[in-house]
Amino acid sequence: MIKGLVPQLDRAVTTATRLVGAALGSVLLLVVAVALLLESPWVRDWLEEQASQQVGGREVEIGDLDIGWGWPLAVRLNDVRVANASWARNEDMARLEALAIDLDVGRLIRGEVELELVRVERLVLHLARREDGTLNLPRLSRAKTSEPDKGGQTVWPKAFAVGQGQLTYHDAAQDIELDVTFETPGGTSDELRLDVRGEGRVQEDPLAFQALAHYQRAENRVAVEKLEGEVGGSHLNGSLAVDLGRDVPYIDAQLDADALDLNRWGVLGETEGDQTADGANARGGGGDETEDASTLKAAWDQRWAETLGVLKAFEGQVDLSIAHLSYADQTLHDLAVKGQLEDGRVGVERLHALQESADGQQGGLTAQGWIEVQEQRLVADVEAQFDRLDLTAALAPLGLGELGMIDGRLNTQVVDGGLVFDDTAFDYRGPRWGLVLSLRANSREIEGMEKPGVHMVGDGTYQETPFSFDLVMGPLLDLTRDAPYPISGELSTGDTHLQLDGSVVQPLELASVEGDFRIEGPTLSDISDLTGINLPEVPPYQVRSHLRFSDDLLHLNGMQGSFGDSDVAGDARLRLGERPQLWATLTSDTLHAADLLPMLGIAPETGGGETASPEQEQWAEQDRRRQRLFPDRRWDVKGLRGTDIVLDYRAKNVQAKHVPFTDVSLELELQQGVMTIDPLQVGLGGGRVSGSWVIDARQEALEGDLRLALERVNLKALLREANLPQVARDTLGVVGGRGEFDYRGRSMDEVMAGLNGTLELAMSQGWLDIIAAELLPLNVANALVAALAGKEQVPLECSYVRFVAETGLADLERFFMATEIANFTGGGAIDLDAERLQLVFEGHNKNVTLFTGNSPVELDGPLRNPRVNVITSELVARGLASLLGALIAPPAAILPWIDLGGGENVGMGCERAMREFKEE
Repeated sequence: MIKGLVPQLDRAVTTATRLVGAALGSVLLLVVAVALLLESPWVRDWLEEQASQQVGGREVEIGDLDIGWGWPLAVRLNDVRVANASWARNEDMARLEALAIDLDVGRLIRGEVELELVRVERLVLHLARREDGTLNLPRLSRAKTSEPDKGGQTVWPKAFAVGQGQLTYHDAAQDIELDVTFETPGGTSDELRLDVRGEGRVQEDPLAFQALAHYQRAENRVAVEKLEGEVGGSHLNGSLAVDLGRDVPYIDAQLDADALDLNRWGVLGETEGDQTADGANARGGGGDETEDASTLKAAWDQRWAETLGVLKAFEGQVDLSIAHLSYADQTLHDLAVKGQLEDGRVGVERLHALQESADGQQGGLTAQGWIEVQEQRLVADVEAQFDRLDLTAALAPLGLGELGMIDGRLNTQVVDGGLVFDDTAFDYRGPRWGLVLSLRANSREIEGMEKPGVHMVGDGTYQETPFSFDLVMGPLLDLTRDAPYPISGELSTGDTHLQLDGSVVQPLELASVEGDFRIEGPTLSDISDLTGINLPEVPPYQVRSHLRFSDDLLHLNGMQGSFGDSDVAGDARLRLGERPQLWATLTSDTLHAADLLPMLGIAPETGGGETASPEQEQWAEQDRRRQRLFPDRRWDVKGLRGTDIVLDYRAKNVQAKHVPFTDVSLELELQQGVMTIDPLQVGLGGGRVSGSWVIDARQEALEGDLRLALERVNLKALLREANLPQVARDTLGVVGGRGEFDYRGRSMDEVMAGLNGTLELAMSQGWLDIIAAELLPLNVANALVAALAGKEQVPLECSYVRFVAETGLADLERFFMATEIANFTGGGAIDLDAERLQLVFEGHNKNVTLFTGNSPVELDGPLRNPRVNVITSELVARGLASLLGALIAPPAAILPWIDLGGGENVGMGCERAMREFKEE
């Protein structure tokens, strides 16, 4: 029985052995099959295809795939390459000799992947950037990755090593060439270190550096230590650490450099260009031209708070020291910046720099303070000391042009959206605007306002014109777009004083201004440079008005004021810009004609009761000493070219010395240097003078023409205002006339010296004082008899005067006056250049006249002081004849003094005179 069982057991063992062997063989065969499959070209091709998809379709090539069956399992990829962009100069973007991966087999059998080691041998990367900014990096595929909280796992090697890595970088846009070698000196992946060395050039400057990069995986911290380098002869060293393991990333940067020239790297040019492009877009070059309403209404500090809010995502500190920093035409010495960022607060422990500009000027800046966001509002405290700091050089990269120089101290805080100043004072020089300014600022409470305002006091010069100011302004930087910003106080320049009380919207941009102002001074022309508008020369003035300004348009409503002894009121609009435009409607209740004389280059009257500035009194005295009638003061011809004007002016009552003006009205238009006054209406002696006046200021000298027409001017009024009241009392008559003139000159005397034109005056009937009529022919006896008899008037039948002027010489072409007792003729000329005249008048009695001395009367000499002479040859002859008659027979002595008459036939006669006047 036992013998029977043995064979059965043997067969069972044999069968079991065969079954186990078959199973082991099958497993071994399967393992061998899997191993052969993994190392097959098919798997390699599959890996290449998967890798290509991950790098944007670039060609990926794997030389061969080896698997080292052992413990750990080793997978090795040899001769791996990734193709470059078609435009790049290197065929491959990346190439590595070998990528070796060691896997934990035990973990792998349990379905887990643990990398014991990842090692890269002879990795070469070729990076490049074209001139248009395109990089050769491929567009990576965004593959889905498992998340730890969803059952996935993070695969990270226990150790990572790079042997003899190399990176090259070619930047055609910035002209940069780099060649960097790197490798890991050892260590686990939890304490990964990378030794980096590189060389190359930036533009024409050689570059060399070395550093040790350190990554701590547990702390999630990256640091670059022992950084040393040299670029363009400048040496630098320092360190940089980024700690991502904190709740808020922390950055620690330290850098020391002996010299740094930013001009060589092209960074500033790009920055300025970017700003220009951004500015163009901001001005409406593209995109939505309207801003969100909430953004427009947000306070300035809230907008800054939103901008700076990103800083809460970081913390850190920086310690920067550069012995020489060059950019643009600027060199800063001993630049030091030490600060920190913590809990959203930017603190500057020290900011210091010494400045040396291209022209050798020395300057400096020292500052400290902090800035942060609290409850969505900006809060800051800053102290700064400026030592002749050249703002033009310091801010040159921003492309702001010439900004000037500042010297002084700034102590300010930002609280509740406004700036608070404490003991702030500085001096500023801005040659670009011709501005020199000294300012002192302190905050003070303003009645009716919750926030403190600023009291600013100072003085300076603008275009060499001195000025001073004492202003109280609302909270600085409380500049919401639609909120009015109060400002009041006084500005003065010389003897000109401006008082204002109003508000400004967006003061930094002068979006709009509104308020009341009052200005007074010796003459408006003194503020032409300050306003940029050519204002006229007038006597001392004062004006008050309500002002509104927006969109470059200034409204002056309800103006009231005076200049000299004249009043003025009305409204005006002024369009500012490269070529200002002025529209005004003005009226005067009383206009003193003498107040307009300075506009014509004539000194104002300075006698008792007249209003004139000290400078104008000196001007008048100089003219008196000059002993000339027409002034030689040059007109501001260029000033008429820079502004366009439309003016409507009315004066109800005109006061003039020696001329019976009554009223005036005119419409004036100045366009492109050509002034036209049409119509021009002046009330004169109960009549009216109508005309048009053209002034062309486009050339070096003024050119133009004047057309006048006199209608029904009362002769009595003319004589009365000419200080001949006795003659005017018994004189009646209405004068008419016309004149046409053209001229050219740079002053009144030049215009008169070259005057061309005609002037005609005529009167058909009237009454002339007997004394005036008899004095012309020296009819002394008739005048005496008429006076004794009480007859004081003689009928005036007609009068006609015609002057013709050519290049300043006015010829008395016609003079005829007919009265009841005599006809008068005359002739001569007035030299307007030499300011001399020589006119001769002669009377011709119509009837026999006793005691007549009918000799011609001559008016000659300078225009300022002409002399009246009697042509004495005839008088002498008559006198000698009378003397002889008295000796021989006394009654015969009167015979030479008897005029037998016949004067009615002398001269052109009234009919012809009136006809010529009408024909002209």
